[in-house]
Amino acid sequence: MRRSLVALSIGCAMSVISSRSNAQGTLGAQGFGYPPGQLSVFSRSLGGATGETDPLSPINPAALALMRRGGMYLQSEQERRELESGGQTGSMNIYRFPLFLAAVPIGSRGVLGVSYSTMLDRTWGTEIRGSTSFEGETVSFTQSFQSEGALNDVRFAGSWALRDNLILGAAVHLFPGENRLTMSRQFDDSLTFAPLGDTSTVNYWGSGYSVGLLWRPIRTLTVGASGRIGAKLDLKEADTLKATAKAPSRFGAGIRWDVPGLTAAFRVDRTLWSDMKGLGSAGANPEDAWDLGVGVDAVGPQIFGQHVTIRAGARRRTLPFLADSQQVHETAFTLGTGAPFARGRAQVDFFVERASRTAGDVDATERSLSFGVGFTIRP
Repeated sequence: MRRSLVALSIGCAMSVISSRSNAQGTLGAQGFGYPPGQLSVFSRSLGGATGETDPLSPINPAALALMRRGGMYLQSEQERRELESGGQTGSMNIYRFPLFLAAVPIGSRGVLGVSYSTMLDRTWGTEIRGSTSFEGETVSFTQSFQSEGALNDVRFAGSWALRDNLILGAAVHLFPGENRLTMSRQFDDSLTFAPLGDTSTVNYWGSGYSVGLLWRPIRTLTVGASGRIGAKLDLKEADTLKATAKAPSRFGAGIRWDVPGLTAAFRVDRTLWSDMKGLGSAGANPEDAWDLGVGVDAVGPQIFGQHVTIRAGARRRTLPFLADSQQVHETAFTLGTGAPFARGRAQVDFFVERASRTAGDVDATERSLSFGVGFTIRP
């Protein structure tokens, strides 16, 4: 009974300080997590500027029609994240498979596709040192917090080319997800005091729909616009409904200029993360966020008989969850490249991104270095 009471008291203490540990473990992944952006490697290497006109990014369903031959796409990323706060530093490595997409042509003007992408990634970890007293004896310990899981977006989309210069698209979205939070306490005197731990798992389920268009007023200019409306989003713990809100809606537009050997693009996006209000605790209130990106893609030198492209981009956005009541801002710069192989039936793309995140006058700065690779296979 005594051990149970001690475990219960420590568990309550863990729950009280968990919000503070979240801030210590990461700046960008507050609340329900960090939004990678649902961008393909190609769009990511251009600062997200081609998100509205890229068929591999599950954002504008109309862009899917650009995959006239159909195909499959798989993406992998690795992020090295470093946080400086209060004179202390911490780091962690994060591995993701944030995007999978498959598409098939329907006649000469239509394309159907399905995609699976990460909308909010809640992967972080932190440790704190502390001490407690048992029957007059002070014992030091190390307390660890680990979070894994994500809120995902499964999209079923279709697009149709009304004319050669006008494409419409629509999609249905499902939002499944899971977060696993593990809390443990390891005492320095491990012979006398056994380690303690607890694990909490929550699940998400929601839905929504989106529409979009692509319009090419002149041969070298493409305009894309899309919107997603979120419907009901549930949070459950052990099959018990804990809270209900709405999946986040979003609206965006982009412009792309193509001339032989060069592409330049710009995009603006607004995501209404505040639709998720009420899904978590009072300290996890999300804020609506802006996302701006600009980038260029130029034909580079030949390697093994194939032209490679050289890409660069810049991105500035706000993140959905506050850090100590301050909105988090992210600035990122990217470089990338890509080349076809297997006689044009496949494509490999790479990007590297350097990002920094700050939150008003909060004494914390987060920097990350991300690498990504995407593989496209066409019939």
